[in-house]
Amino acid sequence: MEQVQPKINVQLPNEVTTAITAKVFDVFNQAQDNARESKFPLYMSKKQACEYLNISNSTMNEWINSSDIPYKHIGKTYRFNRNDLDKFMATK
Repeated sequence: MEQVQPKINVQLPNEVTTAITAKVFDVFNQAQDNARESKFPLYMSKKQACEYLNISNSTMNEWINSSDIPYKHIGKTYRFNRNDLDKFMATK
C-alpha cells in the first residue's frame, strides 16, 4: 500500500532564506577546502606545489629564483608549506 505525502507550501521570510543560503554556501566551501587539504600534504614537493597552485614549473622556477615564494631547499629538493603558499597567494 502506497502512502500519500501531503505537500506543504511554506513561505519563509527573506531573512531566513538568505541566512539558510549563506550557511549552505559556507558549509560547501568548507567541505571543498577540507577535500583540497586532504589531497595535498602540509609539506609538498615542487611538483605538488605547482599542482596545488595551478601554475607551470617555469613559473615556479621564476618565483624561486626571485625569492618571491616561500620554500625550503633541502639538498637537491624543494619543500613548500601549504599554509605558507596560501598566505603567499593571498598577497599576489
